[in-house]
Amino acid sequence: MEGARTPPNAVLERLYREGAVVHRDGKRRPLCPPGIPAARGEYLFDLVRDRRPTLTLEVGFAYGLSTLFIAEALRQNGSGHHVTIDPNERSRFDSLGLRHVDEAGLSSWVTFYEEPAELCLPRLVKEGTRIDIAFNDSGHLFDHVILEFVFLARLLRKGGVLVFDDAGLPAVERACGFIATNRRDFAEVLPSSSRGIVRKMIERHPVLPPPAGPRGGSPLRVFRKVLEDDPRDWKDHEPF
Repeated sequence: MEGARTPPNAVLERLYREGAVVHRDGKRRPLCPPGIPAARGEYLFDLVRDRRPTLTLEVGFAYGLSTLFIAEALRQNGSGHHVTIDPNERSRFDSLGLRHVDEAGLSSWVTFYEEPAELCLPRLVKEGTRIDIAFNDSGHLFDHVILEFVFLARLLRKGGVLVFDDAGLPAVERACGFIATNRRDFAEVLPSSSRGIVRKMIERHPVLPPPAGPRGGSPLRVFRKVLEDDPRDWKDHEPF
C-alpha cells in the first residue's frame, strides 16, 4: 500500500494488510490483481464523497474491494446506493466479495447482480435506471469494454463520471481511444483541462490520466458525460 492512506474501514485495512484471500479449498490467492490497488480505491472513495451521487454502478466485483470503497463513501455521505455486476462471483471468487461487503456492514448499500453485463445493463436501461458514477473493471476485452460503454453511456446522467480501470492494457486503451475521439457526448477529464471536483481528485491522486503512450498508460482514465445524447450522424467516424 505504498503511497496510500489508511483504508476507510477495518475490512479494507485487513485485506490490504494481508494481501491475500483464502478460498474454501484452503488455497491462498493474491488480493491484487484481481482487486484494485488501494490508491485507486481511494480515488473512487474521494470521488463519491465529493460528488455525493444518488446511484453508482460498477462492472466487475471480484473480491469486492472497489465496492467496499464506494459503498463506504456512500455510508459516510449518508445517502445513495451502489449497483455491482459480476457473473463470476461464486464460480471464480468463492463469494468472498459478498462476504467482505457483509462483514463491513455495507450490504444494505449494495445491490449485486450475478449475470453478464451485456445482459444486465440493457435491462437497467429499459427499466429507466439513471446513474451518476460508473466504474468499469470488467474482463478488459475490447469488444466487451465497448459494449459495456454503449449501455453505461445511456445509464449515465448528463454530468456523470465514467472511470475505466486498467486503462494501460491495450484493449482498454483502444476502447478509451474510441470514446475520446468519437463520442462527443463525453469529454476526457485531464489535469490540464478539468475543473472543480474532478480536477481536485486528479490533483490528489497522481495515478490518474493522461496516458503515458500507446503501449502503457495511466491505470485509470476518466470521462465526463457533457451532453445528454450522442450527436453523431450515421456516417461520422474519427480514426482512433
